[in-house]
Amino acid sequence: MAKRTAVIDIGSNSVRMVIYERTSRFAFHLLHEAKSRVRISENAYENDGELQKEPTQRAFDALQEFSYILQSYKVNKTLCVATSALRDAPNQKKFLNKVRKELKISIKVISGEKEAYLGGIAVANLLHLDSGLSIDIGGGSTEIAYYTDRKVTQTYSLDLGTVRLKELYFDNGDIEGAKSHILREFEKLPSSLKHERIIGIGGTLRALSKMVLDREEVQFKKLHGFSFDIQSEQAYFDTLLNADQKGLRKLGVKEERLDVIQPGLLILTLLIKHIDAKQIISSGVGVREGLFLSDLLRSENDRFPHNYNPSIRSILDRFAPKTKTSVYESSAKLFDLCSDFLALTHEHRTLF
Repeated sequence: MAKRTAVIDIGSNSVRMVIYERTSRFAFHLLHEAKSRVRISENAYENDGELQKEPTQRAFDALQEFSYILQSYKVNKTLCVATSALRDAPNQKKFLNKVRKELKISIKVISGEKEAYLGGIAVANLLHLDSGLSIDIGGGSTEIAYYTDRKVTQTYSLDLGTVRLKELYFDNGDIEGAKSHILREFEKLPSSLKHERIIGIGGTLRALSKMVLDREEVQFKKLHGFSFDIQSEQAYFDTLLNADQKGLRKLGVKEERLDVIQPGLLILTLLIKHIDAKQIISSGVGVREGLFLSDLLRSENDRFPHNYNPSIRSILDRFAPKTKTSVYESSAKLFDLCSDFLALTHEHRTLF
């Protein structure tokens, strides 16, 4: 496998890129990440899925910038996928051909089930939970994956996305129509699909989790692995659903999410009821990491070896390749050296 691999994810809302560097067989670390909010699906859903000129140009410009970054990092391999917006677009080939011809980037349009699977293997390998139901509410679709024992066993893709619902229903004030659309899509899910734990991946759930995290008084605000009880935040969610744009700003919604946070939250709220979820756990990993892992672990059934931690292995590879001291002992010593200067207590030592 290539030493440096770039992964590009073209979603309905944003185009994102990460560059990873391998340090040993399964260990890797992040070198660079970039994001451009191009909203390639803008005005597509109200035009039978046709990609429009200005949004596709924005996406092309973003990919062109990414291509310069790839060259500067001397990337050996590039994996690029597109999801719902291009999946639905009857004129996708024109865009795909232009990018391949002018930027030398080959884009693979993946199915909804494949998208769900990639998100599922990312959290199964990198979140360290025995089982869970990963939910990715994107701009054009919602992907769901169930995994247990680090193996994804069920995947589902629904035509429910924030931009899709915004353009078809919210822009016309038809909230009831949006609810009906959501419930119709839920009919694709088996009645047995229940789980008390939702693992949130993708922009919508990450944004909601960050807003909840910002409201809590915790010293270390780390989003990956942050969890909260749904019942304790239900009143906050209800307030978000009923607020106007001025109110949304006061409630902590970022400018780029103002027009799509309510469609996304409506999908989430109804989905919570449908699967009887009690807790949400935020994940900092998703489709991009899943795509990288599917390449890295293709001979291992998309799973790391038992008790293998790629982050710890990468730290040892880079900073202590010859030491026999465990990373836990080294980190404890490092903490003790820095604790007075950083005014950290013994409670923090246990946490680290």
